[in-house]
Amino acid sequence: MSNNPSNNNKNSTIESISHFIESARNQGISDEMIYKLLKNKGWSTQDIDLAFTHAFEKIIGVSIPVPNKLRAESAKETFLYLLSFVTLGIWSQALGAIGFIAVDYIIDDPLDRSRWFSNLASNLARLIIVYPVYLLLMKIIFSNLEEQSQNYQSGIRKWLTYIALFITALIVIGDLVWFLTSLLTGALTLGFIYKSLIVLLIAGSIFCYYLLWLRKELITA
Repeated sequence: MSNNPSNNNKNSTIESISHFIESARNQGISDEMIYKLLKNKGWSTQDIDLAFTHAFEKIIGVSIPVPNKLRAESAKETFLYLLSFVTLGIWSQALGAIGFIAVDYIIDDPLDRSRWFSNLASNLARLIIVYPVYLLLMKIIFSNLEEQSQNYQSGIRKWLTYIALFITALIVIGDLVWFLTSLLTGALTLGFIYKSLIVLLIAGSIFCYYLLWLRKELITA
């Protein structure tokens, strides 16, 4: 048995709903009416479905078999989320690099035109190619979530999204430390301030977006 308090609470909740289902069915109440009663009381569709599954498995004494399709769906979901986060990292880094190049060229230390154009072209190419791929992947992911809202509770989605949040949080913290260190040592320049703001804006926006996206699961559940 898991020692995780959240898992224990979840199991307790499902057990409680399952017990209600068994008692109601013994009184001759239909499954449709039981489902409606639970839904009206505010229980999530996922909790009700899990409780019904638990109740039926208890009655027949056998676990409901899991189709191979679910394993294939999990592999597909992992692929989509991993690729979307990799493309997110690529295009956001390219966008930040373009901002840095602009700051260097305009404020700090004007680069020679050939090197400036080469750096800009390389990062623009990554942004132009990778960003549309990221948008396409996110469109597919959102489409899958609309068709199967239970996927908001997917462990794959949660783990990979929290990893993305963890990385962007570290970037924001590192940027603030970098900024404060430069301020305290007197090494702060106008160009440095602009670069720091670019990092904070990009990483902070990504963090807020995915944090709100995770919160949506609480509303959907």
